[in-house]
Amino acid sequence: MARAGRPSFKPTAKQRRSVEQMASVGEKHDVIAKAVGVSDETLRKYFGDELRVGPAKRRQEVLEILYSAARKGNVSAAKRIEEMTRLAGAAAAIEDRDEPAPVPIGKKAATKAAAEGVTGKYAPPAAPKLVVNNE
Repeated sequence: MARAGRPSFKPTAKQRRSVEQMASVGEKHDVIAKAVGVSDETLRKYFGDELRVGPAKRRQEVLEILYSAARKGNVSAAKRIEEMTRLAGAAAAIEDRDEPAPVPIGKKAATKAAAEGVTGKYAPPAAPKLVVNNE
């Protein structure tokens, strides 16, 4: 007996390549789904790898092209590679810092801390000394 209903979706190589390319330039999933002609859920179900890994693969291809052009003497490509390397090194240095970023405090906490530091004429009175010892 034949199954009734719509046949299951089978993505083509061209669709997979399109999803990778669109994901690599930062397109939103709903835009990619419309361009490919599927629903957002179908896109996530059948093109999950392309959405996750596609941008990295495309970036690798661009880097290969840049390195190839730089080796052939293209000065612009060499400068771009040098800039990308410098930025990557700076980002890594920032991540390697040991000291965490200071946690900002709210207005009330800042006011309370400032009030506790007051000395002199406007300082709060000291707590009274207890005369009774309950030991």
